[in-house]
Amino acid sequence: MYPEHKFLAMLPTSQAKRFSELLRVIILQLGSDIPKARREYETYADFVKLPKEERLEGKNQAQLIDLYKTFRTRAGLGFERDVYLEQEPGDREVANEKPIQYAVLVHNLRSAFNVGSVIRSTDCFGLEGVHLSGYSCSPDHVTVKSAARGCQEWIPIKRWDSPFDCIKWHKENGYEIIALETGEDIPDIRDVKWPEKGLVVLGNEELGIAPEIMAEATMKVTIPMAGRKASMNVAGAFAITAFCIRGSKK
Repeated sequence: MYPEHKFLAMLPTSQAKRFSELLRVIILQLGSDIPKARREYETYADFVKLPKEERLEGKNQAQLIDLYKTFRTRAGLGFERDVYLEQEPGDREVANEKPIQYAVLVHNLRSAFNVGSVIRSTDCFGLEGVHLSGYSCSPDHVTVKSAARGCQEWIPIKRWDSPFDCIKWHKENGYEIIALETGEDIPDIRDVKWPEKGLVVLGNEELGIAPEIMAEATMKVTIPMAGRKASMNVAGAFAITAFCIRGSKK
């Protein structure tokens, strides 16, 4: 942290850059650095007598991002993609292929990064949508958006009050309910004959799929582990599953 005389001696562009760096920490919720970043921001704000509209108090996430953009512009810099997500270079205006009739139900997934990664894999492998239930983070969460890399803007995403309502709807519309879990008695993903339509169910990172939800599954699949670990990251496991499903539709 700079003392007052050093901060005031900086060029306005350098001051703006420092404000934007602190806002980035706050917006992306970078752990234990957040309180320190807030204190440093407000100290500098006092040094230069920032107006009320450029202070942190009372700001929601969208307003913080707008403030970040303001300081990045004053510093003569562009926006960092993990803070202000726009279409990435190389992204297409339209999908390469039509989506297949498979979706994913994300129930009680604690990690916002995992939720965002699932949304991104849904787009990458051409599934039709994402369903959320329980305490799984919503697509407007900053970390979800960071991991989804903009896919949350076009992938259909629906929040359900109950995972059972989501499962019931899909069953009534001819979808197999596919539980992705670990276990020696569960069919190997390499040996599965994939149905025409399916809803892949993901569970909590630590506890897995709740028994009462597992009881609703009409299919179960597992990814065999060759190493010492018994399981892998849920978002990575879903990406493998989505790849296998997509490949079966060729």
